[in-house]
Amino acid sequence: MSVVRYHKKFMNTTYIRIALALVSFLTNISFAQLPPRITDGTREPDVKLSQFNKRELEATLEQLDQQVFEHPSNAHARFKRANVLMQLGRDREAITAYTALTQSYPELPEPYNNLAALYAKRGKLDKARVLLETAVYASPGYALSQSNLGDLYIRLGVESFKHACALEPRDTYSARRTEQIEKLLSLPEKANAFDIKAIPPTTLIPPSRLPNFPEVISGTSVGPALSPYIAPKIIQP
Repeated sequence: MSVVRYHKKFMNTTYIRIALALVSFLTNISFAQLPPRITDGTREPDVKLSQFNKRELEATLEQLDQQVFEHPSNAHARFKRANVLMQLGRDREAITAYTALTQSYPELPEPYNNLAALYAKRGKLDKARVLLETAVYASPGYALSQSNLGDLYIRLGVESFKHACALEPRDTYSARRTEQIEKLLSLPEKANAFDIKAIPPTTLIPPSRLPNFPEVISGTSVGPALSPYIAPKIIQP
């Protein structure tokens, strides 16, 4: 079965927004809910992941592990498994899972988004930027990636202005810009303070968005990077 037919079969849902709250002090992004349920052999909880205890999450993970083992090309099971790993705090494994998804399905923006969230959580803003830029390139019509990238650019801009002030204390322009942006957005003093919101395990990759994806170039050893953006020597656990 072709990849396109596979996705059309399992992704016949309405357009879904995958939540990525890169920085709570920049914007509050509500996370998406899955419209129709997909019965693929794994449990479909009726509450948010934050309401699950560890034992229930681990039970869900076991089901997903078995399903992925039996059907390694099941993108939905793999995506939900990565989400559950992130909720369990197993970020390194989640990064590995999301990275594998970006390599298997480079035309889908959601794995890039979630991968960027994990790197942003670690303060690796440049890696997060590269991943979001790749998501935008993969799917220009995916509004959430555009919005998240804009937030990240603002954060990076503030840090650049602060760095300029540190290098040149008499740089009143950079100082003024920093003050204006922080006042406008109510940024905290501490840099890289991220709040990554949970993504329900039932959230699936959006349907019928499989364009003729241009070639994606691997810029690092752990994840794809989009030319001409070159990831610094720093870009999911």
